Amino acid sequence: MNKDLYLLATGALLRRRREVARLTLADVSLRSGVAIAHLSRIENGLVDPRLSTLRRVLDVVGGALSDLAAPPVATVSTATVLERRAAGADRVDRAGLSVSDPNARLDRKERAGIDVAVERFALESS
Repeated sequence: MNKDLYLLATGALLRRRREVARLTLADVSLRSGVAIAHLSRIENGLVDPRLSTLRRVLDVVGGALSDLAAPPVATVSTATVLERRAAGADRVDRAGLSVSDPNARLDRKERAGIDVAVERFALESS
């Protein structure tokens, strides 16, 4: 998981726990010894808190470090990816939307009322 996303998810989890416990940032600060401003930055995913800080905050809001573990990422087999790619290519071909045919793309744009004269000229010139 991307570090920024992990920090945002961690902050969101801490905020949810704090709100469920009906605590303000000031309450958590007083009980954990972590500054209100630092708690706010943690909840907004702006800082990467130390493990000891997370433990103190989680003790106050009622959570465990295991709550912060990133969920397992769903994976898809290579065979499934290849099957889906082939099926998608078949649908594109049946619809006459070949991605490698620039003239077909320009034809679709023209049918949609888009002026493609400059693009056609550039295509023919190359």
